Amino acid sequence: MSHAVTPFAVSLAQVRKIVGSRSKSLLLELREAFEEEILEDRERVEEANQNDEFDPELRLDKALRHLIMDEERWDYEGAKYGRAVELLCTHYGNVLSNDRWSNVSLGWIETLDDAVIDAGACADTFSIVGHLFHRGCPIDIPDIEDFPYIGYVKLDEIPEIQAVLTDELIASIEHEEAEDIRHSIEQIREWLAACQSEKSDLVCFYY
Repeated sequence: MSHAVTPFAVSLAQVRKIVGSRSKSLLLELREAFEEEILEDRERVEEANQNDEFDPELRLDKALRHLIMDEERWDYEGAKYGRAVELLCTHYGNVLSNDRWSNVSLGWIETLDDAVIDAGACADTFSIVGHLFHRGCPIDIPDIEDFPYIGYVKLDEIPEIQAVLTDELIASIEHEEAEDIRHSIEQIREWLAACQSEKSDLVCFYY
């Protein structure tokens, strides 16, 4: 089954400043900015909760409120908080091009990761799976049992990763689908360059 990666160039320092700020004006601003998404979610959740009174689903607007107003999180709703964090990245950051990552399976992502490591990259310095998918949310939220997968690279980590993902390493990749692998890795390099140019961090969501 294929999914998509949505990468953001965003300042995590700014997002972390918003979370827990208890700013009612910022909360109102976010609710207005994402009015359509919040309304669609509310209608779906209210319908779902009619049939589940014991483990009700959390509404997206409430998840945003919990984060901004520093209220208690629902420990089984990590995915909804992940979605709320994605809205914060959308509002305060920029979505990066993902044409090479808009229809990718977990198996293909693991193939890419293995190819980079086999070509000589140190997994501790950079792993596609480890950093961009399984690193977790950069904001403190409950554990996510399923999707979205969330990962990130901090701005100050980018130069070291760029020193790993060199032209020489990419050219040395040996695989029957080497060309596609190279194109996908090249787009990661474009993400890192864009973040460096904007003095932002890279945050990825995978659904």
